Amino acid sequence: MGRPPVGHLAQVRGVVHLSPIPGAVSLRLEGQGLFSKRVRAQRGLREGLVPGLYRVVLHPRTDGEGFLTGLHLAHLELLSPAPVGEAPGEPLRFLLLGEWLGAWAGLGRVRVVPGPKEEPETRPFVLRFLLRRPHLAPAPGGLVLALGRVERGRLVGEAFPLTPRALP
Repeated sequence: MGRPPVGHLAQVRGVVHLSPIPGAVSLRLEGQGLFSKRVRAQRGLREGLVPGLYRVVLHPRTDGEGFLTGLHLAHLELLSPAPVGEAPGEPLRFLLLGEWLGAWAGLGRVRVVPGPKEEPETRPFVLRFLLRRPHLAPAPGGLVLALGRVERGRLVGEAFPLTPRALP
């Protein structure tokens, strides 16, 4: 159903079970490491959706403090029709690219800025995640790539410093 969005610098990716919710504009999403959630999607991504396993790209939504509060469906690809309740085996993975604001009490903070091909209304936002190894966190400042997985509805991972030359 179309190509994945280009330029979004905060993504959650993986295989999930998606199904329509009768009478609602959102979809029901179940993924390994993620509680059952409602996700919003553009009209074209909702129409004709059959319950099944999908490879997805999700854009995170946060509260004012940088904690994950929701997900927006940006891209989907049907892998197999499947009944509700059939959960995929692999956990969802996240990727954040942005300015490293540092870590405090085991939480890392990344300010994600819009990419060059981002929607113009997207503003920079902060996203927090649990650091797997906080003692290895870089010093505040500079560009980082934060990678990890979704565990019990939380982002858990590590941050790796980048140089501008390391970017694609």
